Amino acid sequence: MIRPASLAAALLVAAVAPVCAQPAPPPSGTALTLSTHADKTLPRDQLEAELRVDAMDANAARVQADVNRRMAAALAHAKTVAGVTVETTGYSVYQERDAKGNPTRWHGSQALRVKSGDFAALLNLVGTLQGQGLALSSLTAELSPAAAKAAQDELTDTALKDIRARADRIAATLGTHVERYAELRVGNASVPPMPIRFMAAAAPASSSMPPPVAATGDATVSVNVDATVLLAPVR
Repeated sequence: MIRPASLAAALLVAAVAPVCAQPAPPPSGTALTLSTHADKTLPRDQLEAELRVDAMDANAARVQADVNRRMAAALAHAKTVAGVTVETTGYSVYQERDAKGNPTRWHGSQALRVKSGDFAALLNLVGTLQGQGLALSSLTAELSPAAAKAAQDELTDTALKDIRARADRIAATLGTHVERYAELRVGNASVPPMPIRFMAAAAPASSSMPPPVAATGDATVSVNVDATVLLAPVR
């Protein structure tokens, strides 16, 4: 037997449950999707070079000693050049074998990476290190992080203003107004580095080596913006 108080509570739950189960109503108005992008061309303002010390010998200890000595000298000289950042990378020593799998000699190498916005200083340093017997593995021109960040901020402002102007213009044409921005996606600027092609060759130590040349060219920075705008009737 159901008591009156229990019956009243059951009826209240039954009355409320359908209301709670109803999905939220969709936003009123018209959803407008817009896309735009802004771009800017800038000169690449940074050079990065990677040079390599190589040594070969039948004795592993002599190979490593040669690599260590030559890299220490190259690193010490590179650190004296103002405005150039320096780091070492890629130290490896392995034993070479002939076609029959017999060990022949040891091969050791280590890389030195230098980077600068002062093109003349970096290229002269590379030429000096080439003259000391280091081989130039790669030479790359790129946009510095500071320049890319400044361009990204400027282009983001430009793209957002364009989105806003287009949304206002479309809303006015439709006899509506921009109620709010429901969704906004802003991309990050991406500028791949540009490898500079050259013929790599190790120079005899102490030879007269002119510095390499580099035509860095321009980079195009682009930012994309996508937006979903809700348009509502003018009241």
